[in-house]
Amino acid sequence: MKNINKKYITENEAFITLIEIAKEDKKIKNMLLPILRLDHFNRKSVLNTYISKMKLKNAPKNFTEAISYLLDDEIANKVLEIIEK
Repeated sequence: MKNINKKYITENEAFITLIEIAKEDKKIKNMLLPILRLDHFNRKSVLNTYISKMKLKNAPKNFTEAISYLLDDEIANKVLEIIEK
């Protein structure tokens, strides 16, 4: 995966919305938590499969991009920490 500009992430409304929804919506939270708890290899594998399926279904690009940020270990760990609270 390309190098992620961490500053840009904080300005990406789709990513911020995804995290806010995951904190509030039990269904989304329960979908993301098991993925975020996976080891590096398995998390990336699951997310890449999910992203590919979203692209095939013409999901909004900003949503697909928001999910792709979770491929980064540092970001995934921080999101896990945030939504587990």
